[in-house]
Amino acid sequence: MRALQRSLSVVENNIVNASTVGYARQEASLVANPYNPNTNATSGGVTSGPMASSRDAFVESAVWKTQHKVGYSDTLSAKMTEIERTFPLANGAGITGQMDQFFSTVSQWSIAPNNSVARRQVLDRAAGLAQSFNQTALELGDAAGRAGAEISTTVQKINRLTSDIVSLNTQRRESLAGSGDAGLDSSLHAKLEELAQYVDFTALPQEDGSVSVFIGGQTAAVIGNHQWPIQVANAGNSYQILDSDGIDITKRIDQGKLGAVLDFRNNLLPDYETRLNTLAQGFADNVNATLNAGIDQTGAVPTKNLFTYNAGIGAAATLATTNITGPELAAAAVGDPGGNTNALNLVDLQTTGIFGGLTSAQYFAELTSNVGDRLNAEKTNGALQKQLLQQAQSVRAEFSGVDINIEATKLLQLQKGFQAAGQVMSVLNSLTDTLINMLR
Repeated sequence: MRALQRSLSVVENNIVNASTVGYARQEASLVANPYNPNTNATSGGVTSGPMASSRDAFVESAVWKTQHKVGYSDTLSAKMTEIERTFPLANGAGITGQMDQFFSTVSQWSIAPNNSVARRQVLDRAAGLAQSFNQTALELGDAAGRAGAEISTTVQKINRLTSDIVSLNTQRRESLAGSGDAGLDSSLHAKLEELAQYVDFTALPQEDGSVSVFIGGQTAAVIGNHQWPIQVANAGNSYQILDSDGIDITKRIDQGKLGAVLDFRNNLLPDYETRLNTLAQGFADNVNATLNAGIDQTGAVPTKNLFTYNAGIGAAATLATTNITGPELAAAAVGDPGGNTNALNLVDLQTTGIFGGLTSAQYFAELTSNVGDRLNAEKTNGALQKQLLQQAQSVRAEFSGVDINIEATKLLQLQKGFQAAGQVMSVLNSLTDTLINMLR
């Protein structure tokens, strides 16, 4: 009866924990005792055998690995969506729209090169274009700041989870029997699955019931009841992840949410900022050079540039117009005062391949296309990885999930066992009563 009661408790616990995160179905076994009707030494019956967990380490590892990839794709998709809004593709919007308006105004100026209103409009459009570069650079800088803060927050979450795993390890190591505690086991694996979203790791179960966790498969984060927290370091234009000894382990982290934010902050954003600065500087230099090749309204060679910037800080962030005035704009070519040759040369810059054969608009379009392509790639990959995750979770459910129908069947089997045992006891009681009556 005690053996059947223990088996019943296991089934009941499985049913109650059917929806518990990290829970694996427990299996109670019954062992038939030796039985020999010719001797009283082996009276038969049944006792409880060892209780086993249905958890499969290989299946769990497959789920975690897919979680790493889902965490990476989802996070990078979200970050790329932020950047996509920084480079609007609608006609007339953003830097492309401002460049079109600038060249349109220059074209109108070339028709009336000595018109003061047309000259003023050129200066206004130039200022508007500079401000558009400034705004885009500012948004990229804000995105970099948010990504840096997210890296720090993610590292804190990882350290909190590894600390929780250490606490669970300690409880499981208090006794070897503790390692078979279904509650502790589910809590531990729930923490490991949550950790899998943030960083890739390898988890190795130990004989004492604890689990050792190695970030990137190499860097120890948890061994037994010891934790080695990771750290964040800001190395100028990039962020580094350091182990507890201060050793750079950034290259080992290429999956999970942390891997995605690191890739975004250290690689993608700097590349976009570099391209934007190249566009701003190249555009400003070519416009300045074209204007400086002509003469202004007084017939003098220009002494001021139209655009100025600080390349050390960032051309896009610092691009601005100088204090040049309308009459100082050089519309005419040297030797042709009052003409429009130089203004026409400035108009031609719109269709000149000044960036390795690409025009300014084409160079910017290539930048925005790169952002869009990466976003679409991560969305596609994310959808694929989610399907793979569902498959891995389905396989895990088959191995270690709780099937209510199967557990209900076990309950019926145990019920029959109780009924059989009850009938045996009833027969024994009846025989005992009969024997006592005979003795009377």
